[in-house]
Amino acid sequence: MELVEQVMQLTDELEVQTIAIRREIHMNPELAFQEFETRKLVCRELERIGIPYELSPCEPGVIAWIDSGKPGKFLMLRADMDALPVQEKTGLEYASQVPNVMHACGHDVHTANLLAVGEILNRTKAHWRGKVKLVFQPAEEVGGNSGGRQMIKAGLMDEVPDACFALHVDTNTPGEIVAGSGYITAYTDSYGITVNGVAAHSSAPQEGVDAINIAASVVTALNGIVSKNISPMANSTLNIGVIRGGYAENIVADKVEMSCMFRNLTPEARASMLERIEGICNGISIAMGGSCELDFNEGYPSVLNDPNFTKFVCNTIKTHSEKLYEGIADGVPEDYLITDAQPLLVGEDFGMYSQLAPACLIWVSTGGHVSKHNPGFVVDEKYIKLCTRTMAMVAVDFLNSQVR
Repeated sequence: MELVEQVMQLTDELEVQTIAIRREIHMNPELAFQEFETRKLVCRELERIGIPYELSPCEPGVIAWIDSGKPGKFLMLRADMDALPVQEKTGLEYASQVPNVMHACGHDVHTANLLAVGEILNRTKAHWRGKVKLVFQPAEEVGGNSGGRQMIKAGLMDEVPDACFALHVDTNTPGEIVAGSGYITAYTDSYGITVNGVAAHSSAPQEGVDAINIAASVVTALNGIVSKNISPMANSTLNIGVIRGGYAENIVADKVEMSCMFRNLTPEARASMLERIEGICNGISIAMGGSCELDFNEGYPSVLNDPNFTKFVCNTIKTHSEKLYEGIADGVPEDYLITDAQPLLVGEDFGMYSQLAPACLIWVSTGGHVSKHNPGFVVDEKYIKLCTRTMAMVAVDFLNSQVR
């Protein structure tokens, strides 16, 4: 209980500072792989706190260590730093000062929060065992070749942690925490599809191979995959979002280019969809006299919330619920912890981490009136302390527990 009280005291003490750091980041947002000023801020704060760090080979990421000096478990905590190409329309006094760039997904909160958690863990390390790695990751928003994937390729997880933990702000009922188990986000992959035919004059179509006609058949068949080839119990979508082809109404087109994104909750559904897309595109194109080229773009893997670690996280939240909400809400909110929410078919590159170690990603609602990725996205800053308390409590409880 002494450690719990210390965590509470420190979250209260650091609240104003954490909000100020969050606002500084919010006013100076940077797009993916451009977060060099944000990195300077992170390094400045780590130096002030006294936490050793190194610059990641995947720039501009930062990796910091807190070692208790006592044998124990190894926990990784991650925050993403990048903003979005969005023109802010909140009217806040600390709104983005960078045209057409905004922290519209809460990564400014994630970064400021992890700095606060790092300071709490550093100041309480006499009371917990093991070590913690703080990961300040660039480029979560870019798709497949994200900062998470590149940092891992550069050796981030060569020493595999006992657990990885992260949180993401959300705009549900203020104070609500969602901690689902199993697959909670989607594999987000895409194909560039090029259908090749033979050009001809429309007065002699028999001399050509109509790529538009082939593409129309391909589109129709692709749109049947989810309904006919994927289990109705699976969570999958497929969308042909771009189609370009043809030159003039009197020319049989020799090329059509399409872009197709598909999302799957499980690796089994993903494998089935990959097989069907390739079979349909190649089979129909060849059968109709043409050919097809497929350019696969690997996206994020699904975030797999390890059932045992997620159960531990939920038990920690339940155990400390009164402390977590003290001074933030009028008592513990009804239905504050949601463990049976439906998975989201969004992309989240924390899935990279969850493929390699037991992991848990939770969603913490910080209020707001519009969804993420919206120019009007706002955060009720009093709930940032809920993020800090939750991550810090999970960290110290896990490090001092016998759970593996």
